[in-house]
Amino acid sequence: MALEKEAVKYGNFVLSSGRDSSYYFDGRRISLDPEGSYLIGECMLPLIAETDATAVGGLTLGADPIVASISLLSYIRGMPITGFIVRKQGKRHGTRQTIEGSLSPGSLVAIVDDTCTTGESILESIKEAEGIGCEVVKVITILDRCEGGSEEIKERGYNFATLLKANNQGQVIVEIDPSRE
Repeated sequence: MALEKEAVKYGNFVLSSGRDSSYYFDGRRISLDPEGSYLIGECMLPLIAETDATAVGGLTLGADPIVASISLLSYIRGMPITGFIVRKQGKRHGTRQTIEGSLSPGSLVAIVDDTCTTGESILESIKEAEGIGCEVVKVITILDRCEGGSEEIKERGYNFATLLKANNQGQVIVEIDPSRE
């Protein structure tokens, strides 16, 4: 689906990490597509459910549609998992919070993102969730670029999974198949 929805583009790109790349993965081309959103939920929800997480979230903007699809599908399946979004900056008005959504200290949470390169965005989400007293029990991405981020996350003791992996040329390999039994 990543290629079908033109989520992988080839050329010269600068990633959010500042690194240069010969390919770019735009996860929103999948996560904002009706079928893609459903498939993401189908693949990620079982991984989250096996951890007893009660909430799922991540850094805006990559995580927003993923969180919505998982939260909606979890409700439909009768096992509601609350969604939350981590702001890149705290609000400058009102409560000045960094996390949006109903998240309580002590909650078991899953962190999601569309892509993992250096892991910086994911680690920021982890820091914010743990900062309010939550325990991160799973980290899941749509695509692992295999550039050190997932290894860093695992080395820090987090349970990491990805739906797709890419090599240096941007060739995508399916890691978790939505049709698996």
